[in-house]
Amino acid sequence: MVSDNELLDDVRTVLRAEVANVTANPAELLASVRRGQSRRRWPWLVVPLVAAAAAAVVLVPAEQPAAPVEVAQVLERTNTALDGVRGMVIHEQAPAGEGEKYFEPGERGLSERWHAADGSAFRYRASADGRTIVDLSRSAAGDVFVDHRTRTYRAKPGETPDDEVWTPEKIQKAIRDGRITVTGPGEPINGTQTVRLHIAERKAETAVEMWVDATTYLPMRWILVQDGATPYDVTWLPPTPENLAQLKTQIPDGFTEVD
Repeated sequence: MVSDNELLDDVRTVLRAEVANVTANPAELLASVRRGQSRRRWPWLVVPLVAAAAAAVVLVPAEQPAAPVEVAQVLERTNTALDGVRGMVIHEQAPAGEGEKYFEPGERGLSERWHAADGSAFRYRASADGRTIVDLSRSAAGDVFVDHRTRTYRAKPGETPDDEVWTPEKIQKAIRDGRITVTGPGEPINGTQTVRLHIAERKAETAVEMWVDATTYLPMRWILVQDGATPYDVTWLPPTPENLAQLKTQIPDGFTEVD
């Protein structure tokens, strides 16, 4: 009787010769071989061994293709999701590089925007190395611009913001106008599956690529379709007092008002 170790040695020899680069579980191979024979008769053992090796190999499946995108369903669900967030505060942020407005040569930092989902208020803050550079806000209650480098600020009566921000109403209008097309599954954002949309340009506007959460259908990221554009990541915040306070720029103590 051939010992288990001897038989396994022969198994490994045959595998190396017949199925190079295939990895198999020795115990499974041994059981398969012992079911068919009690002695080593290699002329007819090779084929069963190769078959057993193929059956024992654990293959890692190729990445599964994303599920097909139902265009009408995506637009309908996006439109419905936006109906439910009109009272929220939208926070957007993007890395800022050298040459961008408010940043000096060699300076890199962060651009952040907060805006009321109903379009009534807007705030922008630029920071570098954790230090605020400028902070401005616009609303009917007043417009404020704070320059932290010069420790100065400007304030004037407010107006309804006219900034290029993607409010729920603006996105829904683009859907109604037929300007939004679904281009397919988007790449995951922070582990969340997405669907990618394209918003066609119109007069005085640039085309936009937008990613919506494949579960909630709320926008998660957008970028202007132009050279050098930086994507903004989007977070939808509940209208708590703390989040609503983010819509207004605070003037630090000791700053001087200028015209």
